[in-house]
Amino acid sequence: MWLPVFLLFVLLGMGRAGDMKQKWEARERACMEMAGIYSELHGRVSAVEESEGKVQITLEENVVRPLAGGGEGQSFSMSRQIPCVLVSWKTDATEDMPDARDFKIGSNVTVRGKLELCARARNPGEFDSRSYYRGQGVDCRMYGEEVEIAGGDVSPLPELLRQIREKAKQNIMRSAAAEDAGIFSAAVLGDKKALDSEIRDLYQKNGIAHLLAISGLHLSIIGMGGYKLLRKAGLGYKGAGLAGAAFIFCYGAMTGGSPSVVRAVVMMSTGFLASYLGRTYDLLSALSLALLMLVWETPELLTQGGVQLSFGAVFAVGGVLPVIQDYLGKGRKILGALAVSAAIQLVTLPVILWDFFQFPVYGIFLNLLVIPLMGGVICSGIGTALLGGISYKAGALAAGTGHYILRFYEWLCHGTERLPYHTLVMGRPAAAAVILYYMVLLLVLIGMKRAVGKRDEAEKEREEVKEKKEVKEREEVKRGIEGDEIIEMAEKSRPIWLRKALFFCICVFLPCILMPGPVDGMEILFLDVGQGDGILLRSGRGAMLIDGGSTSEKKLGEYRLEPCLKSCGVSVIEYAFVSHGDLDHISGVRYLLESCEEIEIRNLLLPCQGREDDALLSLAELARARGTKVSLIEAGDSFYMDGIGVTCLYPGISDLPADKNEESEVLKVDYGNCHILFTGDMSGEGELRLLSALSEKPGVLSEIQILKTAHHGSRFSSGETFLDALGVKWAVISYAEGNSYGHPHKEVLERLGDRSVKIYGTAERGAITMKTDGKRVRWKAFLD
Repeated sequence: MWLPVFLLFVLLGMGRAGDMKQKWEARERACMEMAGIYSELHGRVSAVEESEGKVQITLEENVVRPLAGGGEGQSFSMSRQIPCVLVSWKTDATEDMPDARDFKIGSNVTVRGKLELCARARNPGEFDSRSYYRGQGVDCRMYGEEVEIAGGDVSPLPELLRQIREKAKQNIMRSAAAEDAGIFSAAVLGDKKALDSEIRDLYQKNGIAHLLAISGLHLSIIGMGGYKLLRKAGLGYKGAGLAGAAFIFCYGAMTGGSPSVVRAVVMMSTGFLASYLGRTYDLLSALSLALLMLVWETPELLTQGGVQLSFGAVFAVGGVLPVIQDYLGKGRKILGALAVSAAIQLVTLPVILWDFFQFPVYGIFLNLLVIPLMGGVICSGIGTALLGGISYKAGALAAGTGHYILRFYEWLCHGTERLPYHTLVMGRPAAAAVILYYMVLLLVLIGMKRAVGKRDEAEKEREEVKEKKEVKEREEVKRGIEGDEIIEMAEKSRPIWLRKALFFCICVFLPCILMPGPVDGMEILFLDVGQGDGILLRSGRGAMLIDGGSTSEKKLGEYRLEPCLKSCGVSVIEYAFVSHGDLDHISGVRYLLESCEEIEIRNLLLPCQGREDDALLSLAELARARGTKVSLIEAGDSFYMDGIGVTCLYPGISDLPADKNEESEVLKVDYGNCHILFTGDMSGEGELRLLSALSEKPGVLSEIQILKTAHHGSRFSSGETFLDALGVKWAVISYAEGNSYGHPHKEVLERLGDRSVKIYGTAERGAITMKTDGKRVRWKAFLD
C-alpha cells in the first residue's frame, strides 16, 4: 500500500523538478541575452530595504526593454519578461534618486541601467550567489542609474507589515544600545542589515549563529505564547488556532518569509489544526508538509545550507532524539539537554562542514547555556520595539534584560575561544564520506532501537517472573527466582553507564568519517582571484601559498581566499611565499595575518630585494605579531615539504632590480618529474637577467613543463627567448575578465600558441587545479 504511494510521490517530484528546471533555464537565457545592455525595466515592488546609504528593491513581473544606443551605439527592438530582479543604488548617487521611504509594496517602478547575472562561485568554498538567489526566486540584478515611481495599486497588508517593521526597527535603534540593537533587529524582525559583523562572526565561530535567525525557537515563543494566552482567556481551540495562525503568518511575512520561517509557520499552524481536530500532532509529518510546500515552488532550496540545517535540526529532534533517549534511559535533565544537542549535531554535522568547513568543538555545550536564555532576549527585543515608540526611557528599560543576557553570551564566546582546540578546520567532506557517514549513523540508530527492544522484552519477562513468585509451590518459586536472577544478570550485562559510554564514543568517533585524508601526490590550485595571483600547493597534509592578492576583488581574503583554504581543510600554511609587494599579490595574505585566527602561517618568505618596500615591511610586522617567522630569501635558497621542493632562482643579493616587478621572487617547484615555474610580475628584461644568471645551468629551465605566466599575461612578459629556453607544455594565466589592462595581451597568447602550449585562464574557467603523482599531470577547471 505505502510503496506505490511513495513511488507516486517520487515520480511527481521528479516531474516537478524537471518542469522547474526548464523554466529556470528559459529565465536564465533571457537574463543572459539582456545582461550588460543598457535597458529600461518596468516592474512591481515586492520588497524594500535600506542600509548604509544603499537602497535595494525587489521587482516582480518585470518587462525589460533595451534602450537605443545602450552606451555602445546599438539599437534594439526586443523585450524580455524577467520574473524577479534585485535593483539597488546608493542614496547619495544623485539628488534625484528616491530613498526607501518613497516606495510602497505593489507600486510600479521604472528603472534604467544594466542587468547583471548573479555571480557564480569561481573557487572551492566560495559562496555561490547565483545558486542562493535562485533559491530566493531572483533572476538577476541591476544597478539603478535612473529610478522613477510610476504609481500602481499598493498592496495594503504587505505594505502595512513593512511599515510596522520599519517603525519597530526605528524604536529599537533609538532605545537599545548600539551593540544590542542589531541583534534585537535580527532576532525579532529578521533584519540583519544593522548586525555588527564582529558579533555575527563571533556567534558563527562558536556555533550559536542560529540565534540570530528567525526560526521555530522564535516563533514558538511568540506564536505559542499568544495562543496559550488566548486559550486561557476562554477562546476555543478553533478561535485561538485561527487567531494564532493568522498572527504567525503575518509575523512571518513581516520578517521576510525565509525558508526557516515558512517551515516554522507551517508546522505551528499544523499544530493548531491538530488541537482543533482533537488529533495527535506528529512533528515529522508537519516537517514533511513544510518541506513539500517549499520545494514544490523552488526545488533549488534543497541545495541551500540554511534550509538543510533548519530541517535537519528539527528532524533530529523529532526522529533521532527519541531513539537516543530510549537507548540512554531516564536520567537527569542535564543528560536530556545534552542528548538534544548531540542529536542535532550528529544530523547536521555534515551540512555544517559542507557549508562552513569548520566545527566549533564546544558549541554543543555552549548551546545548553544560551538557548534557555534566548526567550529573555526575544521578549526584551519585542518590548523595546513596542515601548520605544512611547518613550525612549521605556524602550531602554525594556532593552535592559536583553542587554545583560547578550553580554553574557559574548563573555561565554570569548571565554570559549581561549580553550584549546576551540575550532577544528576540517574542510568540505567528500560526497562519498557524507553518504557513508549517514549510512553508519542509520545503522547505529537501528542498533540502538534493537537494543531498546531487547531491553523491553527482558523487562517484560522479568515482570512475568515476578508474577510466578506468587505461586505457593516451592519449586516454582525457586525456578522463578532463578529466572529472575538470569534476567537480572542479563540486565546487568549492559548497565546505564556502559550505554552512556558507548553513546559518547559514537559522538566522538563517528565524525572521524568526515575527516579529510592526506593529499595523494601534489595538488596545485591556481585560485581565481580576479586581477591578481594566488596559488595553493598541497601534498600529504602540508600546504604552501604563493602570493595571494587582488586589485579587482576588494575583499579577496574574506570572500575567496579564506573560504577556499578552509574548504580544503587547510588550517596551517607551512610556507607563504610573497613574490613582491604589489597589492595584487599581498592583499589576501595580509587579511590572513590580520583577521583570520583559524589559519596559521608559520613561515613568511619575502624577496631579499624587497627589504626597503614599505608594503612588505608592514606585512612582516603583522606576521611577527602573529608569531610567524619572517625570512628574506634569495637565489639558491630551497625549501621542502612532503615531497615538494621549492627553489628560489631569482633575485640574488647582487641583483639590482629597476622596480617592484623586477624584484619578484622566481620560484621553481619540483615534485618527482613534474617541474613548475612561478615568475611573479617579472617583465621581459627580468627574464633575460634570469636566463643570464642560469646560463651555466641550462637544465634548470629546460625541464620546466608548466609556466605560471608573469604579470597576468602582459605583452612585456613571457618573451620568445625566455619561452624557447623552457620546455613548457602548459601555461596558467591569472587575470580578471574585462580588466582595464587588456590582460592577457594578444601577443602573449600568440607566442604561447606558436609553441603549442595549452593555456588555462582563470577568467574563463575559474580556479584551475593541477594534480600530479610526479609522472603524469591532470587538469581540472572549477567552472567546467
